[in-house]
Amino acid sequence: MTGEEFVEQLSPLPDNDYLYFVKGDLSLAQHALSRGYINFINPEDVVIFKEKFDNYVFVDSKGNEYPAVVEFAPFQKIPKTKVRRKDNKVGTIEDDIDYQKFLNELSNPPEVKIQSVEKHLEEIEKRKKDGALRLSTPLIAFIKQKKLEKLKLRDERREDRRRREIERRRQRDEERRRRRLEKERADRLREKEREKRRERERQGEGEKKADKEPQVKVCENIICKTLLFRCQCSASFRK
Repeated sequence: MTGEEFVEQLSPLPDNDYLYFVKGDLSLAQHALSRGYINFINPEDVVIFKEKFDNYVFVDSKGNEYPAVVEFAPFQKIPKTKVRRKDNKVGTIEDDIDYQKFLNELSNPPEVKIQSVEKHLEEIEKRKKDGALRLSTPLIAFIKQKKLEKLKLRDERREDRRRREIERRRQRDEERRRRRLEKERADRLREKEREKRRERERQGEGEKKADKEPQVKVCENIICKTLLFRCQCSASFRK
């Protein structure tokens, strides 16, 4: 169904200020539904339109019948029509000063003096010597400035990396020095502990020797006295 057929079957329509018809998309097969949006000026016309066209059967040009469903639109606002402002310069190009100047130059072209090749080459050589060919435009200046900024940023990053590397090396050297000092201190403490342990062992050995020597003497005295006593007894029995 086209928009004209839709309006024709709905006519006469109540007063409205907006009508929009969307043709069904045939690629959606059975879901290819056409839609129509109408904004009524009088709210009473909405009720009359719904009672008249809800479940109304539309017939297209091929005789196909389609039942209609009338309901409120999900979005109640309508698009605003933009009114273009009138351009005051439309049709005034003939009075434009630049355009008139262009027409004048077009009708009366200025004379162009063509130089000889030898003279042109001489001017080029002269400009090369004077350095006049080294022209600078805002674009070239901008590109040079960007290049200088990029080089400066690269140098700053390189210097920053160098400083960070020096700082890391310094921290590593300090950490190694600290570990070496701690190791030396621990070695000295262990050496002192060994010296003390050796000293205690020497003192302990000396005390053990001092304790063993009197016992041996006492035992020898006891043995001697025993032998002496035995000798005396045997002597007495002999007598």
